[in-house]
Amino acid sequence: MKLLHQGFLVLIVMFSACSRAPRSEALIMGKLAMSKSTQLLLSELEPKSVRRIDSIVPGVSGDFQFRIPLTEPGFFMLHAPSGKVLVLMLHPGDTVCLSGSFEEFPDHVRVAGPEETMWLDGFFRSTRLREKKADSLELILVEKQDSSGFYEWTRKLDTVFKAIWEEQRAEEIQFVQKHTSSLASLIVLNYAFGLNTVLNPSDDKLWFEKLDSALNLRYPANKHVRYHHERVKGMAAVP
Repeated sequence: MKLLHQGFLVLIVMFSACSRAPRSEALIMGKLAMSKSTQLLLSELEPKSVRRIDSIVPGVSGDFQFRIPLTEPGFFMLHAPSGKVLVLMLHPGDTVCLSGSFEEFPDHVRVAGPEETMWLDGFFRSTRLREKKADSLELILVEKQDSSGFYEWTRKLDTVFKAIWEEQRAEEIQFVQKHTSSLASLIVLNYAFGLNTVLNPSDDKLWFEKLDSALNLRYPANKHVRYHHERVKGMAAVP
């Protein structure tokens, strides 16, 4: 409990220390331990592509800042040299502060920002833990592939993986159900766990439609909402 309390204090201090972004832009700033030659890349996640925006090589101190002209909410990604990314949801006027280290990025990065940013950060943290568990199962199968008991190992690990998958599915449904009017739910709805998305139009049409209705009321002109609306219309056209 004491450690949890200290964690909240760290986030409060980080967020209170951030400067406020103007309404016409969003601000990502922070301090990450890294080598002076490390390049940090920023891109925007578009409905059908990823658009590179900027890059920066922080100084020895690790301080950095990205100012993003922004007129509507959107999704942005910070890319580490390892290829790993940190996904952030930003509204015009939002400020997000990051602290930590590039070691095992983004697991060792603390995020402080508006409520919806923190919802998405919590989702990704629990999801990455499950992905690590799933990866460890694959490694075990590789190690056991030449053993006489490989088939039995496959059956056992398949049961474990299904449990991980169902846990991921439960969290995604709970997230969408709780935050139906948040753009963050679009990321969760379309997140690929491994090679496949957990929620899909065939089995989870209800959640696709609920998000479509709620987000169209709140963000009728947003490009991500319009794209999702066209997908839902296409789903309705399929018999």
